[in-house]
Amino acid sequence: MPHSNVFAIFRAVGAVVLLAAATAVCAQTEMLAPTYTKPGVNLKQYKQFVIKPLNLEDTRLIPPPWVEKPDPKVWNLSKQNQQFLRDTFASAVREGVASEGKFTVVKEPTPGTLQIDVHLISLTPWAARDEKGVQTLGSGTMTFEAHVRDAKTAELLAVYQGTQQVGKDYQENTPANKMTDLKEHFTTWGKNISKRLAAAQAQ
Repeated sequence: MPHSNVFAIFRAVGAVVLLAAATAVCAQTEMLAPTYTKPGVNLKQYKQFVIKPLNLEDTRLIPPPWVEKPDPKVWNLSKQNQQFLRDTFASAVREGVASEGKFTVVKEPTPGTLQIDVHLISLTPWAARDEKGVQTLGSGTMTFEAHVRDAKTAELLAVYQGTQQVGKDYQENTPANKMTDLKEHFTTWGKNISKRLAAAQAQ
């Protein structure tokens, strides 16, 4: 997909889980507490994950406060943009889980599998795609909600929600940097899924 299409999601902006299997999630290093956890769950029974496709059903692009009178026509995710986000999420989270070497990502909801469902609620980029030479701290923010379920029974085990920074370094506003930030962000989620489940099982 051309970068011009991929990063149309960052257009018309002014100058801009667990996912955790049992305990918490972090974007870079900041931890999020669960808003719900089912008591008495034996986490040692879980050996793998099912990662559901990223839910973009009603995801919105929200302009940062300094954008005056944003054009509502440009604050939409095209089908191409949505597919890019879903593909990046699926591959990067799987890569992150695998990199820890403790758990695997599978397709079938068999016993001993945790299911991760992530709903991306909103995206707020820090700079428009055509703003050349602009330096930003990361690419923007994303707000999400993650449900952790037993993949076989669909029983809800935990819910996490929050807003996280995408990217952690000052950088030039380019499509390549934004693409890297998103991939690294989702890869970190995958690593944290694995780390947090391993830590919970060690207790």
